[in-house]
Amino acid sequence: MAGVSISTVSRVINNSKPVQDDLRKRVLDVMEQTKFRPNTIAQNLAKNESNLIGVMLPEVKNTVLDELIHGINHVSRIYGYNTMLSLTGGTLENELHYFNLFRGIQADGIILASDNLKGELIELIELSGIPCILVGRDAHSASIPSVHVDNITAAYEAVTYLIQQGHRRIAMIRARSGDVASGDHRFEGYRMALAEAGIPLARDWIVESGITVEDGIEAMRKIRESRSMPTALFCATDRIAIGAMHDLMENGLRIPDDVSVVGFDGIDMSAMIRPKLSTVKYSASEIGMTAARNLIKRIRGGEVSPRHWCVSHYLETRDSVRSI
Repeated sequence: MAGVSISTVSRVINNSKPVQDDLRKRVLDVMEQTKFRPNTIAQNLAKNESNLIGVMLPEVKNTVLDELIHGINHVSRIYGYNTMLSLTGGTLENELHYFNLFRGIQADGIILASDNLKGELIELIELSGIPCILVGRDAHSASIPSVHVDNITAAYEAVTYLIQQGHRRIAMIRARSGDVASGDHRFEGYRMALAEAGIPLARDWIVESGITVEDGIEAMRKIRESRSMPTALFCATDRIAIGAMHDLMENGLRIPDDVSVVGFDGIDMSAMIRPKLSTVKYSASEIGMTAARNLIKRIRGGEVSPRHWCVSHYLETRDSVRSI
């Protein structure tokens, strides 16, 4: 229709070589009339590029992961990449499945949150040659870069704050073993703070649970039914803390008069409940943005330094803790 050669049309579409202005206009006019749109997927695959970043997360039912995804998408769009999200449920089987899916569609890189970085999954990542970034926890024992908050140090600082307020009977509701960030690492920070202060661990006051509000309610019930009550409680997530506070108040206990409470994550709801929850704050959006920037740098052949990147955190002290 434009009366030009196929090679000229190709040069206009791909902007690969100079084309005379009148020829370019003729081609573009015909494209507009016919509503033609080039197949960018085919173009990218021909160049061995997809402009696609795969994102593998266990779930998205909390505001922390919502903010993480927002950060990833924001930076990816700036650099011209699309993102595709897969929910793994945290199982190794699903992580292997979705990693292979992304490899099959030639994703340029993958951002993943996983507690299964060992054996089969690590081997697959290394053999694939696909640039990857781990988010949410450190990967010092793994071969891929990571972006995360320093969960051990942040938890240590939160529990040390409770100790400085005079508390020595400090319980913890932690995430389940195997949840490296919210479970293992935040518990390690709790343990370190108690050990430094010469406070023995009280097993009745350490409860493993899921990380939802409902889990916090159930875990707090178990602590209440122990032989004695703590004066303070450190929770591995704000959602756990909100559930624990609900259980305490429903059973006639006052916060912070009877029990002081500290959470972790700094979600918006922590400032909306009463009393306002003291919590470890950090930016999940910053984790997502940094992960995307570092991944794109790797995709384009650059090196990431430092390989394991910690975003800043601080303890937001509010109304849920008192000195004794």
